[in-house]
Amino acid sequence: MTVTRSTYIMKNFLLLNLTLVWLAIAQDVSFTASVDKNPVAQNDRFTLEFTVTTSGANARNFKTPDLSKFLVLSGPNQSTSMQIINGAISSSQTFSYILQPREQGKFIIGSATIEVGGNQYKSNPIELTVTKPSQQRSQPQAQQSDQDIDVGDNLFLRAIVDRTRVYQGEQITVTYKLYTRVRIVNYGINKLPAMTGFWGEDLEVPQQMSLPNEVVNGKQYQVAVLKKTALFPTQSGTLEIQPMELTCQVQVQQRRRSGDIFDQFFNDPFFGMTQTANVGVKSQPVKITVLPLPQTNVPNSFQGAVGRFNLRSEVNKRTAKTNEPITLKATISGTGNVKILEAPKLQLPSDFEQYDPKISESIDRTKGTINGSKTFEWLIVPRYPGEKKIPPFEFTYFDVVQRRYVTLRTNEFNVLVEQGSAEAPQLASGLSKEDVKLLNQDIRFIKTSPGTFTRVDDELVDTTAAIVLTVIPLAAFIGLLVYRQKELSAMSDVVSFRSRRAMKIASKRLQHAKLLLTKNNTEEFYAEVSRALWQYVSDKLAIDRAELSIDNVTQKLRERNISEELTTKIKECLESCEFARFAPGSSSKQEKNKMYDMASSIIVAAERELAQ
Repeated sequence: MTVTRSTYIMKNFLLLNLTLVWLAIAQDVSFTASVDKNPVAQNDRFTLEFTVTTSGANARNFKTPDLSKFLVLSGPNQSTSMQIINGAISSSQTFSYILQPREQGKFIIGSATIEVGGNQYKSNPIELTVTKPSQQRSQPQAQQSDQDIDVGDNLFLRAIVDRTRVYQGEQITVTYKLYTRVRIVNYGINKLPAMTGFWGEDLEVPQQMSLPNEVVNGKQYQVAVLKKTALFPTQSGTLEIQPMELTCQVQVQQRRRSGDIFDQFFNDPFFGMTQTANVGVKSQPVKITVLPLPQTNVPNSFQGAVGRFNLRSEVNKRTAKTNEPITLKATISGTGNVKILEAPKLQLPSDFEQYDPKISESIDRTKGTINGSKTFEWLIVPRYPGEKKIPPFEFTYFDVVQRRYVTLRTNEFNVLVEQGSAEAPQLASGLSKEDVKLLNQDIRFIKTSPGTFTRVDDELVDTTAAIVLTVIPLAAFIGLLVYRQKELSAMSDVVSFRSRRAMKIASKRLQHAKLLLTKNNTEEFYAEVSRALWQYVSDKLAIDRAELSIDNVTQKLRERNISEELTTKIKECLESCEFARFAPGSSSKQEKNKMYDMASSIIVAAERELAQ
């Protein structure tokens, strides 16, 4: 009886704890909307912000409400920030718009939606009053200048690399650390570093940011790791990693500037009179010396791999029948830029039919270096019976530790091929496929049919047929010249040429995205869908790549008289896709299918309206 009662109490205790934990997690998510002024004059601008705050959970799929009653001057502008309050760390994302009312009256700005931890959250609606245009725009109130705030060396950002002299293709790890001796209540990334001449892979950093202490020049700082990236130089020479720029909101003590003795007394830190100020910080550029790979004694099997790798191969069967497929698998694993590894070159016997390999990869980004494996699976089909040998193949990489080329070689495989049920062409005894080709050069087979005979004095072709056979090729040649001239004229008009090819290129990219979706490669899937949408609107609307932005795309669509509904859908799809690429977190298969279907339908609808 005692045991049963104790078990009952324990179960209820655990249930209560789980309920409290669930309530605590639910309360950790807030999604709010706000404006910087209300009411607002019709000819005045105002800022609309949507802010989601979480404690460790990832937010995605932000959808803005209907803003058709306002002129969108800028947005959505996205910023990510961190807050540290009493040692508790939380992260927030803000989506902001700069708007101007189109007409007077009272308007309701509806709720935006966002997903956090699989649940959908809605922001609060805002009732906005728009008054008649003001005669003169009100002058902005004087604000305290942030330039007067000098934190000295109490706050700075560093870009730390693990090495500054590497070979081309060798990994460099750059870590961005924020050092602080002041209280930071918020921060936002203004500019990500440009890394020209490098292939970059972001490494995973803990979502729950810790603040360990480090001593620099005799001073103790709290340190936060903001970003960590693995870089692989793609060219030799001196390359530069550009700075990263942040804006930090810090709390500093506010001092009174009068000579009053009481003001001097209350300037004492004991009374905690503080103000919040924006302080910009920027890392220093980092120069990397990249050595070229040795150009002497380069093996033929070298295809650009740099690092340290292993090679393993296998076949799924050693006995097969003719016309029966055999799987030959090669796996390259190790440390280095796994994504760029290429398939080894096979030299199979000519009586084997070979298909393009199926490629799969597994990459680990959690250990500070890029590790992983890449697997190539060839389907080979023997066409003739006998004892066959699959010769070894080679893979060469440049070993950064030994500073030399290393060639790995697989074993030779013996495969016994038996006659299958399907009839395959038989070879003469003791002859190979190459022997048959050689015999065909000097021995003709005996014909069993004499063929058709004609009289020597008969005309082979009558006059009418001769004229027709002469005119048709000439007309075809002239038509080909005319068609070729039209093609050259069309290609010289770059804008029209890009516009005509936009649909075809977008369809190919979406097909590749569908393949990535089946492989559950979330990051590359969203990247490929994003590239398909951006390239389509760039080609179709004749927007230069350097000027591509959601605002420019929206403006061009409206200039082309595209419906407001389709314009909004294109805008939302671009925003959702960009958010899914860069906001950390996982997406369900249903969400990815929904994104793929949305992108496909939008491109078809845009093509139909733009063609009108």
